[in-house]
Amino acid sequence: MNKKLLKSLLIGVLCMTAVSNGEQTTIVASQPTHYFYTPMARVNPANNLVLSLHEISYTLPGNLQLEASIFDNIGRINFGAKYGIQDNLSVGAGLAHTIAHIGKIGHGIKHGDDPRLGAFLCYGFVKNSTFEAAVTPHTQLFGPHNSIGCDLGGMATPSNFWSFIWEVGTSYDMTSDDFYFNTDGGLRIHPPSIPFLSFDCGVDAQEFNINNSSTEATIFLDVIFAMVAK
Repeated sequence: MNKKLLKSLLIGVLCMTAVSNGEQTTIVASQPTHYFYTPMARVNPANNLVLSLHEISYTLPGNLQLEASIFDNIGRINFGAKYGIQDNLSVGAGLAHTIAHIGKIGHGIKHGDDPRLGAFLCYGFVKNSTFEAAVTPHTQLFGPHNSIGCDLGGMATPSNFWSFIWEVGTSYDMTSDDFYFNTDGGLRIHPPSIPFLSFDCGVDAQEFNINNSSTEATIFLDVIFAMVAK
């Protein structure tokens, strides 16, 4: 899985670099609307497109953003939509599942679990030029395992070239009475010369049951292409 992922990332970087070299003046940059696994509270303006392994999104008029995640999930949802109520408040819902994951365990929803309904509320409680953070209460219902929890994500940007992202998440399985915890952190590189490209890399301490299991560490990788599509 890791070799295939790295190959895909390399191909994506080469393709996007070729696009940037040939059409840099025609691409209007946008921004991703997630940290690593945690959503940001905002949605993009209408007609903004984001393409990456973790976020595929397109924003419709009326603050409605359609989303999909191929690797793991954003807000513990793989397919769904996020609606921006205010600049610092949004709500999302969709299919809670895990299609693929780098590592053995999964993030938020374990491998083999049946898909179910997922929903979250995301509140951005701080945002300035160098730091932002959001808290995301979430639930997954109508499956073999129903759960509730809360995730916290933040991003510090000391430079226009890079940011540091850190997240922590919890989930309580109401079916089995188990409590899960996870955390991750790493860098987002966003070179000013190619503002529509970002590169994520970090370490993920995968979700574990605090009662009877230990965590395993794995890598987090992503290449994010974000543009205004008109």
